[in-house]
Amino acid sequence: MTVVSEVLNRKGHTVASILPSESIRAAARSLTDRRIGALVVCDRRGRLAGILSERDIVRAVAMHGADALDMPVEDLMTRQVKTCRPEDTIKDLMQMMTLRRHRHVPVCNEAGDLAGVISIGDAVKARLDEQAHEVAVLKDLALVR
Repeated sequence: MTVVSEVLNRKGHTVASILPSESIRAAARSLTDRRIGALVVCDRRGRLAGILSERDIVRAVAMHGADALDMPVEDLMTRQVKTCRPEDTIKDLMQMMTLRRHRHVPVCNEAGDLAGVISIGDAVKARLDEQAHEVAVLKDLALVR
């Protein structure tokens, strides 16, 4: 069964982050430039403080109009972030993401340090690759018989 650390080893451990004091405008620019859907919000020590998604920004613009772009990230970020660990299985992670409706989950090691981020797309790809491998093995077994 595929675990989170295997996915991070393939995709990389880079974490796109932003400070809580930065503007939503800066966050939107970063999301656009990086072509990603969420930023991890880290304090000045690099510790996880929250997460900010495209959806958070869209909701703020719907409520506050263009003024939302000048708000600080800390006003819109989700503070109670559900994380996972490198040894968690992708299958369990997908279940949690589906139940909680999370599209991005930060990965933290035992020390609490950020090790990466897994998106729902990363999880689906890993699970499809895993299933394709299982099918190939079953086909090989059928040919042997």
